[in-house]
Amino acid sequence: MEATAVSLTRTVLDGVLGSAGTAMADEAALLLGVRREVGFIRSELQMMQSFLRVQSSATRWGAGGGACRDTVRTCVKQVRDLACDLEDCLLDFTLHASRSRWLRWGPGLAARHRVADRIRGLKATVVELNQRNQRYNVFAATSHHGATPGEEQHGHAEDECPRAQLVPGNERQDMERAGEMDDLVRLLNKTGGAWVVSVWGMGGMGKSSLVRMLYNDMALIDGFDGRAWVTVPHPLESADEVERRLRKQLGVAPGRAVRAWLEEKSCLVVVDDVSSHEEWELISRCLPANGPTGSRVVVTTRRDDVARLCAGGVLENVYELKPLQDEEARKLFCQKVYKDAGYKLMDDMMEQASRILERCRGLPLAIATIGGLLANRPKTSREWMDLRKHLGSELESDRDIKRVITSSYDGLPYHLKCCFLYLSIFPENHEIRLTRLLRRWIAEGYITKPRDMSVEELGRRYYNELISRSMIQPSEKARASMAVERCRVHGVVLQIILSQSIEENQLFIMDKHCNEAPQSKIRHLVVTRWKKNEKMASLNLSQVRSLTIFGRCPVSLISSKLRLLRVLDLEDTLELENDDLKHIGELHHLRYLGLRKTNISRLPSSLENLRFLETLDVQDTEVTQLPVGITKLEKLCHLVGGINFAKDLAEKRKKNKEQCKCNGHLFETFADLVTGCYGYKEFEPSCSCFICEFSVTAPERIEKLRNLQVLGVVHIARGSKVARNLGDLTSLRRLGVDVDATEEVGKDLCSSISRLVRLERLEVRSRSLEFLKKAEEMPPKHLLSLRLCGRLGNLPAWMDRLNDLAKVKLIQTQLKQVDIEVLGKLRNLTLLALWEDSFVEKTLCFGEGTFPKLKLLYIEGMENIESIQIKDGALPVLEKLQVKKCINLDDSKEGLSLVLVLKNLNELVLTSCGDKPKLEKELQKQISGFKKRPKFITGKSIVSRS
Repeated sequence: MEATAVSLTRTVLDGVLGSAGTAMADEAALLLGVRREVGFIRSELQMMQSFLRVQSSATRWGAGGGACRDTVRTCVKQVRDLACDLEDCLLDFTLHASRSRWLRWGPGLAARHRVADRIRGLKATVVELNQRNQRYNVFAATSHHGATPGEEQHGHAEDECPRAQLVPGNERQDMERAGEMDDLVRLLNKTGGAWVVSVWGMGGMGKSSLVRMLYNDMALIDGFDGRAWVTVPHPLESADEVERRLRKQLGVAPGRAVRAWLEEKSCLVVVDDVSSHEEWELISRCLPANGPTGSRVVVTTRRDDVARLCAGGVLENVYELKPLQDEEARKLFCQKVYKDAGYKLMDDMMEQASRILERCRGLPLAIATIGGLLANRPKTSREWMDLRKHLGSELESDRDIKRVITSSYDGLPYHLKCCFLYLSIFPENHEIRLTRLLRRWIAEGYITKPRDMSVEELGRRYYNELISRSMIQPSEKARASMAVERCRVHGVVLQIILSQSIEENQLFIMDKHCNEAPQSKIRHLVVTRWKKNEKMASLNLSQVRSLTIFGRCPVSLISSKLRLLRVLDLEDTLELENDDLKHIGELHHLRYLGLRKTNISRLPSSLENLRFLETLDVQDTEVTQLPVGITKLEKLCHLVGGINFAKDLAEKRKKNKEQCKCNGHLFETFADLVTGCYGYKEFEPSCSCFICEFSVTAPERIEKLRNLQVLGVVHIARGSKVARNLGDLTSLRRLGVDVDATEEVGKDLCSSISRLVRLERLEVRSRSLEFLKKAEEMPPKHLLSLRLCGRLGNLPAWMDRLNDLAKVKLIQTQLKQVDIEVLGKLRNLTLLALWEDSFVEKTLCFGEGTFPKLKLLYIEGMENIESIQIKDGALPVLEKLQVKKCINLDDSKEGLSLVLVLKNLNELVLTSCGDKPKLEKELQKQISGFKKRPKFITGKSIVSRS
């Protein structure tokens, strides 16, 4: 995998050359007296970059002899280490360059000599490396290797990002395995009942995909009171986490044991990826001891001995998943390569495809991965023959599948390799949020800014390409028709890339099982499953670029010793305290600071020292005030705070409001009375107890942050000039505000929003949103997403002109049927969420010809609704309809009518609406007539029966 080192080194060099080539850097070099040395290093790095570009192509699919590859691998690693050392030095150099006046005086003189000496020393190292390579003819040896056949035809096109947007298609990695589905259903339904059914097979066989199909089979789950899916975290230290997930998904009553609940009820439980006897011993503590009961458990594992243990030694309840048959394998291969399972291959291509499939031995993961690789390469028999030769012999075990993953990895363009390896930072089965990943890639310098698009757009293309190549998997929650916002890495793939990443990317994972300091340099440090006060081994932190915590953060780990840190990701960290961030201002090179979903309530004032900071994420924390000096961070692009806009937002605000009243905030009661009588408040009490709990106060002079692209949710108070000045942030793409809506503030805000020509997503929260209807100017016409929370009454007049709008989410807007008809005419709307009190009439109607592109429809918390009517010709492409917490819905066919006209529906949810047996029976009858029966989830899936 010398291609790994090549790609990582090239990425480092791109960043080094960028920072060493600025006018500011030239001025600093002159002051330091190292202008010639910096120029020399810059030229050498450019030559290294050219060498590595050639080498990145030469290493694909094993070009060159073994001895040559060993020599090149050693050379490339040396170049990589040197490039990293150069970048470490130039990071300091760039920091000093940004304050060159400081270099001329006082304490700056010492730093000046220190940096100058390091640069001179590195120049000497570059010279030595060149001489060594000449002695061993490294460059000469590699010059004889030509490009691969595909490159001879297409040059270096793989290094250029395709102009067309790559979006994951509708293909499924798992095939319809009807026979195996029937076998499992028979096991679960047989007389006497199999209490536990074990499904086992080697990694990549498709166990989880098959059981997921079983879990979603309406005919099966209709016989159960509830269901739950638990993916086992590794290592599993106690049964607490499993019990917590089961309790949440099954709706176990407080005070009741999950085990007793399962003994009394009839539930379907899936336990995915049990890896050892010890894990099953822990998990079984949550399950009934004396089966069989009415409940059933399905376990997936890679080990037959674990499968037998889980099934209690009853061999007939152990199901071995077999490889795909030839025809199924060919269909999956064609689906991945040509996006058409029925594609007819020419004779020469069929011959090569058959030989490739012989190597894969029916493993869905191997077939999908190879297919994803070939989908992006020239479709010639010569290309496929070269790949087949590289695969070697048949895959006979988990270990041998490494050849397939390695081949697919080697086939990636260099810019995708480093991005892909970076995913090894995240644990197995961890869902990775797209925005988190993209912003970290950017902070690490893995994405170079293109001329014709934003860095984020290019990063999203990288992400989509990795999905289209089956290198990463969309989250189970993702839908083929929508953007994939979360992903994960298959466990088999992660095992393979983790060791490589540790070797090449200098990744070190520290947990209670491994607390020994590594001998090599640490560039990326991950701390997982750590006790806060547990003593750490002495580590050299001086060259760490990223620090990621999963679990608890060791005391005093975040210190000035992390002087080159670029990424500090503490998202979801447990027991994190304000004092843990006291040294944050000393991390001068920090570009990404992620504190989402932690207990942090205050940010240190020293945050203003982080002049390179690009992302500050304090969403879903207790932070309501930002440091005064935040406006000094001129490179800040993403400032994210407040409570996330979700369906339970109104409920959270309501609880907070009741707390305020209990604490003596009686003025709010009067304000509510005025609002209820007149529908609009000319005065709004500035009650931080209510508003600021869900947003961060917008700093004055926020207009100084000219690079902001994402801002929200920020609180705009009465009398603040922030609403007026937001219009100066012309780079904004996403904006979220929580407003004390006086007439003046509302008018200023609407005026500012109309000037934000790049705005794509807008979120506005307020007690009253009446000011939106009085706006003289409309929001940018290219708006893609709109979220509104607060009393509105009816939609603004400009709403029907937002024809690019794709997503609308509403809370407490109190709209009427006429407004639904306005929304129904938006020709690109794909998602509509009508949450608590967003609609006030008793009948919600979707008329003929409305919502032509809507795919997802959520209706929740509408206690007044009695009937949802769907007319013939409405919602022609709807895929998911979810109705929840509509307790007054009629228990008859009038409650939810004409679902049968939704020909593309694949999921129907009716939960938490009270006991509706007649309506459920009617909906069952309607969907039974579908050619492909939709999944139907009723209240019993999550709400217990009495």
